[in-house]
Amino acid sequence: MDSPLKHYDRNAPLRMSADILLGTLEAAAGIGIDVSASLEKSGIDRRLLHPCDTFIPIHSIVDFFNDVAEHAHCDYFGFLVACEQPPSRYSHIGRVIKFASTIGQAINDAISLSLLNSEFSRWELVNEGEYTALIRRTRVALNVPMTQLQTLAITSVYKSINSLSQNKFELHQVHFSHAPTDYRRKMEEYFHAPVSFNQNYNGLVFHSKALDTPIPTADPELYQFLLKQLSALVATRPQQNNLLATVTHHIQSTLGTTKCNFDYISQLLGMHPRKLQRRMRAEGIHFKQLLNDVRQRTAEDFLINSSASILELSDLLGYQNASAFSRAFKRATGLPPAVWQQQYRADTH
Repeated sequence: MDSPLKHYDRNAPLRMSADILLGTLEAAAGIGIDVSASLEKSGIDRRLLHPCDTFIPIHSIVDFFNDVAEHAHCDYFGFLVACEQPPSRYSHIGRVIKFASTIGQAINDAISLSLLNSEFSRWELVNEGEYTALIRRTRVALNVPMTQLQTLAITSVYKSINSLSQNKFELHQVHFSHAPTDYRRKMEEYFHAPVSFNQNYNGLVFHSKALDTPIPTADPELYQFLLKQLSALVATRPQQNNLLATVTHHIQSTLGTTKCNFDYISQLLGMHPRKLQRRMRAEGIHFKQLLNDVRQRTAEDFLINSSASILELSDLLGYQNASAFSRAFKRATGLPPAVWQQQYRADTH
């Protein structure tokens, strides 16, 4: 039996990436509404509706979507937003699952790594014999309607899975716990499956064999290496009172993405950048040096344990191009990465 949900505290809120708001302007334009009043009411800056590296309180996101849905008389607004979003918003988890062999492997990886993305929700894969359900649960009780966020999350995850399989993933049913919407027919056209409401869970139902759907971008070696790295991050999530370990952890978990920067990590820690800068300076921690150290250790690990190309490494480590990576590596070691790799392997054989 699951333990009772902890009550959500708006004074110490959990946070979620502002990327979940992507698609809002396009969805609003599609139904001819202005969301300015809802943004102001929920305390969300309009600039956050565009790609940005920011975390915002979950209750602000929920309040915003609920207010838009109510005043626009559009009880499917979360669905419309998800339809307008890019196929994948979960960049650090996406780095692993795109290299998995099958959809089942990718889903299980995403579930095991979910704490890197959200402390608010969790997913379960429940086998029911011929069919399997991917169910979304919440970790914390937020006592306001969750219809818009649930609909957005379910649709977004389906979109990501379908993108991974290159549109070869087929659903059997889609379940929502909320009341029916007049938009059911359009939703069924989108999911290519029946949509049921007033169910006892929110989730995607598909034939169990669909878990064996291959992923065209699979790379077993890179998959194993990246999965090991991110799994270690989940297992060693530091205590918030250890600033060096915490900042290092967030650099490692966002490395290679646009979110690997000081302002974004400040948001993750719920601090103003100037406050975090003062605390780090007091402890003798320099963010740029810490980032360079993490990049260098990770690069050496890749060069020792994988056959990833220099181009692949530069992308995985967040460099603009392979030349920038090679220059940084040579500054640190005195050798270009390929030469360092050859020398290391020669010395160990």
